[in-house]
Amino acid sequence: MPTAQGPRTCTVLSPNVSRNTQDMWNPFKKRSSNHPAPPANRVDGLANRLHREGRIEELELALEELRELDLSVVEKESWWHTYGIIAYQSGRNDVATSRFEQAYQLFPKSSHIKFSLGQQYVISGQLDRGFELFRSTVFPAVPREYILMQVRYAYLWNRYDDGLAMLRPFYEAYKEVKILDDHFLYVRGLPFFGTWWSYLASLSILSGDTRELESVTEYVCKNCHDYDFDYLNVELISYRDDKPEILLPFIEKRIKEAHISFPKGYVQMKLAVIQSRLLPERNAAEDLLEQVEIKENDFPWLEDLRTLAKAEIAHRHSHSEIEKNRINEFLTKQSMLFEPNIAVDFHLLRYQETLKPRYQKKYG
Repeated sequence: MPTAQGPRTCTVLSPNVSRNTQDMWNPFKKRSSNHPAPPANRVDGLANRLHREGRIEELELALEELRELDLSVVEKESWWHTYGIIAYQSGRNDVATSRFEQAYQLFPKSSHIKFSLGQQYVISGQLDRGFELFRSTVFPAVPREYILMQVRYAYLWNRYDDGLAMLRPFYEAYKEVKILDDHFLYVRGLPFFGTWWSYLASLSILSGDTRELESVTEYVCKNCHDYDFDYLNVELISYRDDKPEILLPFIEKRIKEAHISFPKGYVQMKLAVIQSRLLPERNAAEDLLEQVEIKENDFPWLEDLRTLAKAEIAHRHSHSEIEKNRINEFLTKQSMLFEPNIAVDFHLLRYQETLKPRYQKKYG
């Protein structure tokens, strides 16, 4: 059975994201001792040092001082990217867009800058301009976190073909390595296979065409290893046909066999969501969700997941006022909704579709 998902969010515009993803993911690439390591990037080094020291608020001024030095081309690219990131992270979106546009003019081939500018365009409602840049920003030229954020935007704006195209380079990497163990993939810059597969499943289901999903599942079950393929095959049927109850024996077994130190909130909430769908009364269904204890070592967003699941229960039982209150509570915490992989994993993908128009109206 797949292990628990990794962190659901990341600071996608982060100054310390590796710029060497292409080398990182390839397990067969060996560094030659005849080739010395590249010189240290002073811009990245500055950003990382201030972050470690808890002085990241000083970075903008420090960058402006560093600009006076004789920076290399690589450092100048890092400088402009980080300079835009600072504005983005402080909520100055117009300033961030302007800086990234300047950076793009100077470094039109930089995938990191294209991603960041594309994100600014999407945030400001310039979808065509944003996705045009996203389509030219592919793995492994940029880290997995950037690509998965692009896919998240594709999900939010119903651009499923774009999202599926962004996911496919990961599949080529999985076919090459054939090992789907979480740790093995993660240290090579690849997403957990279960996370990636759930993204693929969600976009395939919403697009109305699951043939690629079925083909991928069949291929990895036959050719890859270090994964629970029995569970994967049942997941396929469960998500595709909206039959979550068939997963119950697998989830119950996982909870029973989990080590005492293993965080259980994720799987217990998943179990409760499925079981709540089988109960005929709203109060009993909500009580089942309330019984799940979320501890300090669990993902804190599981509380928001509980709220969304309660909204779905109210919807199913035609309690519109209760549903409205639950939705408002959820959107206060999760304005971008849940990522599609989480929504499908908790069998809330189809319900979350009803919330998309609110997001699109606000940000479109």
